[in-house]
Amino acid sequence: MGVLTALTVLTGCSTMPGAAPDPREQLAQRPTFEAAERGYLDLLAELKRILDERVPGLEWQSEGPAERSRGGCGEPFDRVDGAENANYSVGRGAMGAVPDAQWQPTVDALRVPLGEQGFTQVTVLQDEPGAHEVSIGDPHTGARVVFGTKVGTILTLYGACFLREDRG
Repeated sequence: MGVLTALTVLTGCSTMPGAAPDPREQLAQRPTFEAAERGYLDLLAELKRILDERVPGLEWQSEGPAERSRGGCGEPFDRVDGAENANYSVGRGAMGAVPDAQWQPTVDALRVPLGEQGFTQVTVLQDEPGAHEVSIGDPHTGARVVFGTKVGTILTLYGACFLREDRG
């Protein structure tokens, strides 16, 4: 998962002091889309493993994580040829919920591998008895993982923007 670790040390480069970094130059410093995708899928597999250990009653709708959708990038990368982002999830989630008493310890356990990959910005989206959702983002790339539970449980990674190998 070293690919994602590289994402945490991104900086832009520019020939003019104070000028905004060129979007293509920024993306050229990142791993390729394909390498980042492998890292994202590995990270989601690790998060699923942690969930399975902590909440063994969850019934996942698929065995492992996969790409869910792919699209173009937002600003400032929206006009860079070959730039793409993708979202990944563990199927359509799991049947079953994380019990209230296990919610925060489970989030804390997930934050360890997430933090190692640069996902450090925690935003609580919902925190009520029987309904919890948190977003943990990478402030350097804009990628984020959303983990939530109510009747079912979701685990989705919204990826950052990267250049495809054939366009780098």
